[in-house]
Amino acid sequence: MRPAVVTIWVFINLLFFGMCGYMYVLWSQYWLYMVGEVNPTPSPYDQQIYFYNHGFMPTEKFIAVHKYNEEAKTRTKKHLKENSTITVIKDSKPRFANVRNSNFELDTKKYRCRRNTNGATCLSRTTDYKEKLLREFRRVILDESSAFKSGSENPYNVQYEGPRESVESKDSEGVLCELKRVQFGTLKRLDLPVESYLRPYLPKRGIFENKFFNTCAIVASSGALYGSNLGKFIDSHDLVLRFNNAPTTHFEKDVGKKTTIRVLNSQVVTKKEFDFLTSSLYKNVTLVAWDPSNYSSDLDEWIRNPEFRLFDNYIEHRKTVEKSRFYLVDPRSLWGLWRFLQRNSMSRLRKNPPSSGFLGLRLLLPICGFVDLIEYIPSTRVTKKCHYYDTDDNAACTFGVWHPLAAEKLITYHLNLLNDTQVFQQGFVRIPGFQKTNC
Repeated sequence: MRPAVVTIWVFINLLFFGMCGYMYVLWSQYWLYMVGEVNPTPSPYDQQIYFYNHGFMPTEKFIAVHKYNEEAKTRTKKHLKENSTITVIKDSKPRFANVRNSNFELDTKKYRCRRNTNGATCLSRTTDYKEKLLREFRRVILDESSAFKSGSENPYNVQYEGPRESVESKDSEGVLCELKRVQFGTLKRLDLPVESYLRPYLPKRGIFENKFFNTCAIVASSGALYGSNLGKFIDSHDLVLRFNNAPTTHFEKDVGKKTTIRVLNSQVVTKKEFDFLTSSLYKNVTLVAWDPSNYSSDLDEWIRNPEFRLFDNYIEHRKTVEKSRFYLVDPRSLWGLWRFLQRNSMSRLRKNPPSSGFLGLRLLLPICGFVDLIEYIPSTRVTKKCHYYDTDDNAACTFGVWHPLAAEKLITYHLNLLNDTQVFQQGFVRIPGFQKTNC
């Protein structure tokens, strides 16, 4: 009788303390989530246009000391309302540190291989860096899959019930074939009904129809490009794709000077500070702009209610620029790419569109023999510096805040053809074009 009583007493205690521990973990994660959502750490990166970030629209001026200008605007789709009042309970902070915090080292030189570094040492450094970087990507994905994060924010009303699998368990060519099957393209005139005011300004053909390039380069805007001396290598490609307002002047040694295509976020096309209609950055190149729609919206709904009103400047460019080569990404394509990413990620992803970088990759794969992505997966030159042409520091530029960057980069690495020294020391990955696949 006595052993049974002791067993029951131990079981009840274990159950009680287990439940207490579980509730404490839930409470602590909720607290961490609310702190991150309500009082995000401000930085100049949060004002950049490239990644849509936390859902906040860029403001004219950034106000330091952990507050934004009272005139700052928030996106209308954001679930938090402007000027909402937050009540903080005193001493409600959990009493242990967030175990998910990153220990990934930025601004470090210890993994780099120099000219006098012997082969074995270089391989060891490269392997250590690779393992640490990939582990960090996985940590970010797992962190972002938190029910508090992935479940509460759904500004585009994404509904997904499909599979979630580990890309690392799949054959790389099979994954590339999956990506090939994603419907992706730019809008053509016949895609819209006759009565649409936008229809007459759309091109009759899709971008680069019936053209092929042997070698293509996608140049990220990463701060790791600064001092890379990759300019000649980049310019050696037949086609070079860049993003938004990333300059080449004064940076030719590191990023080259050739530009064939610019992929533009709709804010660049729309907002006055980017001088879209007058700046030389957008002259004599092919332009591809994208703007996210609601997950289930058709083209008519998107045209009536885009995220940023880019159509006026699009039409003006098409009307005034001789032989304008300006294309709009079909917004439904963005969600096809997102579904591809989610199918190849075990964890839930943020329900926000992929980055311009991944969009650019899918854009080029059908028309290129291979695509080199320059500093898309960060090399050992990685720093906190967001872009090679400015001084903003924020690790979120590398690992993502709003786009599923970490998932994109893990999948891209899985598709890569090059060895780890080329990827993590030299700074580029190579993806074979669709014409080289057996699917």
